[in-house]
Amino acid sequence: MSKVTAVQVQDENGKWRTEIKMSAIDFDEDAKGIFLSEYKQHGRMGAACEAAKTTSPTVRRHMRNDKDFALAMLHAEEAYQSRLIEHHQDLVFNGTERISYDRNGCVSSKETIYPIQLIAMELRKHDEGYRDKREVALNVTAGVIVAPPELSMEEWEKQFGRKIDSDEESSTIIEHDPSA
Repeated sequence: MSKVTAVQVQDENGKWRTEIKMSAIDFDEDAKGIFLSEYKQHGRMGAACEAAKTTSPTVRRHMRNDKDFALAMLHAEEAYQSRLIEHHQDLVFNGTERISYDRNGCVSSKETIYPIQLIAMELRKHDEGYRDKREVALNVTAGVIVAPPELSMEEWEKQFGRKIDSDEESSTIIEHDPSA
């Protein structure tokens, strides 16, 4: 973030005017700690920048210039990813419990719900038998298409054996034998 202040300045003619000065607030070790803690918790740079009162360009600049901070950032990201995967696997193996209540507020049933899509993702990840199997065959031959010169109606009929009846409102193709 930047700190904005108004400063009274006297110019070369002796007149006073107000200038707006901006000074960058340092992204110090405390702010870096807040940022990394928040990033490790939620995995979102915007929320971590807001908590540390900084901006993402400042964080990226520090990542380029401060190798220790860049390494800490990678560790925070890996920690978040690990938490996410652990939660995913906990849902797959343990499910969530759904409790139903009757109109008096007493528990009427309990059931464990397993997320089918997450289970299918986990199976596809580890077992080829669950992966989509699609084969695509593509045969390409190269060549040049030579278009015939314009044909008259009579030549067309002789070559392709069709006669187009243009007397009717809708075009109708009439098959005929050219040898007849």
